[in-house]
Amino acid sequence: MGNLITGYLAREILKTSSATLLVLFVILVSNALGRVLADIADGDIPQQALTPVLLSQSINILSLLLPISLFLGIVFAFGRMYKDHEIVVMNACGIGYREFYKPVALVLLPALVFSAYASLWLNAQVQRKAQAIIDHGENQHEFQQIKSGQFNQSKSGDLVFFMESVSDDRQELKNIIISQTRDDYRVLETADSGRQKIEESTGDLFLVVGPGERFEGRPGDVEHRIISYGQHGILLENRNQPSASRKRSEQMTLTELWASTTPGHRAELHWRIAVPIVLLVLGLVAVPLAYIAPRRGRFGKVGYALLIYIVYFNLLAVTRAQLEANAFPVVLNFWWVHLVFLGLAFVLLYQRNRGFIFARGAA
Repeated sequence: MGNLITGYLAREILKTSSATLLVLFVILVSNALGRVLADIADGDIPQQALTPVLLSQSINILSLLLPISLFLGIVFAFGRMYKDHEIVVMNACGIGYREFYKPVALVLLPALVFSAYASLWLNAQVQRKAQAIIDHGENQHEFQQIKSGQFNQSKSGDLVFFMESVSDDRQELKNIIISQTRDDYRVLETADSGRQKIEESTGDLFLVVGPGERFEGRPGDVEHRIISYGQHGILLENRNQPSASRKRSEQMTLTELWASTTPGHRAELHWRIAVPIVLLVLGLVAVPLAYIAPRRGRFGKVGYALLIYIVYFNLLAVTRAQLEANAFPVVLNFWWVHLVFLGLAFVLLYQRNRGFIFARGAA
């Protein structure tokens, strides 16, 4: 009998939670897709980065939606059963909150494992891969946009170059004419070929040309310099700093975050730990919160559930901002928020069980 009731409750919770998750996930991923496509259209993200960037955002969205989906799913499922008097019958058979948490655990524990894995490792790993594709695409962007047989302008605007042909991989140019302007100083050079080069230490993008000739001088001057060269590089884009230093805290591994003393990195570490704990705490709160008195609507507690979720995550967000500003003790981090809502769960259970926490048969 107990296993039958547990299986029935678990199926109801799983159905409502999955439906809630699917609706919210489709809405938010659609919005994310629109933003990524807009960035691609603006040239901020290369086209080949669409899939990895959308995948990284989807995983992040999924890990953040799991708590609210399961929270609302439990409230919806038990709310319906209260409305249809199924809980009343179960209470009459001696089934109370102690038994109600068993099906919740069956649904919640696999979601908790995935949430922990996604928050602690998977999300950062996918973001690193997406960023690597974006960085590679940005380095290639100058060459991906050039067209043979016409003049092309660099991103900085002070360099114009013309090439007779471009290789199939868009990396090598043939028969190049390059014009540079620096104040009133003009440089004109010709080269047989050119190829891009990325400086590993800085990420700067160069056009390496040669052999060729270089003509330097000011317009109107009689004297000009003519230089024959074998090969030299022209800076197309200055990254200003090594790519390793541009890695965001969301892309760092747990080992890197743990070893760092930077407040922002410490806040990111504790945030990753906090996300799966939110799932567990909300699962405890949802069961007593779902109680609906007779003659009340089945969705009567949805407003309270949303309010609790909003307050919970706003407190987490405020705490994270304080941790990043080094204005809050790191040792407390997010635990005080979890304890507040864990206390709320026990208060609700205490009220519903007439002074007991897990009294059998009371609901």
